[in-house]
Amino acid sequence: MINVTMHKSNDLYDGFVVSGHSEYGTIGTDIVCAAVSILSYTALNSMNLVAGISNSDITYDVEEDTGFLKIKTQRNNEKTDVIYRNFLVGIKLLLEDYNNYITLNYEEV
Repeated sequence: MINVTMHKSNDLYDGFVVSGHSEYGTIGTDIVCAAVSILSYTALNSMNLVAGISNSDITYDVEEDTGFLKIKTQRNNEKTDVIYRNFLVGIKLLLEDYNNYITLNYEEV
């Protein structure tokens, strides 16, 4: 199962953690894992390219073997919040059809 936890602080999303594998299909053909991966990596790369957040203000950790990705932005703005919310929309859409393979939680600091 893929576990997604969204992090929020001061009414803005500022990070998320994705962990696990969906086990929907075999490695390399699992469409649920692929969908979550592309959403996660797009959000991570958009922090620089769209929101203008410098690398020094983004903390992330990736462990592909375990399906782990953690991202936290130290400087947040409306664009970072939109990127996180866009990621969240994608996860919620996946949950509509694949809720046996993904969980979604929220943490507010």
